[in-house]
Amino acid sequence: MAYFTPLMVSTAVLYCLSRRADHIERTAVIAVAVIDTAFVASVFALCLAAGYVTGFDTARNVILLTCVGLLIAQVGNTASGIAAGMMLLIASIVAGRGPAGSHAWWAVVLYPSSSIPAWSLTAVLLAAAGIRSVKAFGKP
Repeated sequence: MAYFTPLMVSTAVLYCLSRRADHIERTAVIAVAVIDTAFVASVFALCLAAGYVTGFDTARNVILLTCVGLLIAQVGNTASGIAAGMMLLIASIVAGRGPAGSHAWWAVVLYPSSSIPAWSLTAVLLAAAGIRSVKAFGKP
């Protein structure tokens, strides 16, 4: 369950960003893209704070899977973004484990919470996905 909790959060974020509520967007006082940007930024900020305070790698994995989903959804759709995050998670759990509790170099999801390379890769993906991508997410 600990591995799939980040997937549930990232799936919920990606699903909420892809909603098609045109009637709400036409009558909104504040642009929905602004609210979406604030929502995703708050999820990332809470995950960073939780990762720093508690030391859980789950918070890092939420950011990692959400950023992978955002990047894939920019060239595909929401379903492909969610599926890419799920495939990364499952591949890491199934094929990324080595003997005696070790893990493969590419299985970033399995890295301990104190791993600087894992947090660095997550920061790079966060910068690549960018909050700016949220504004254009799911819009024609």
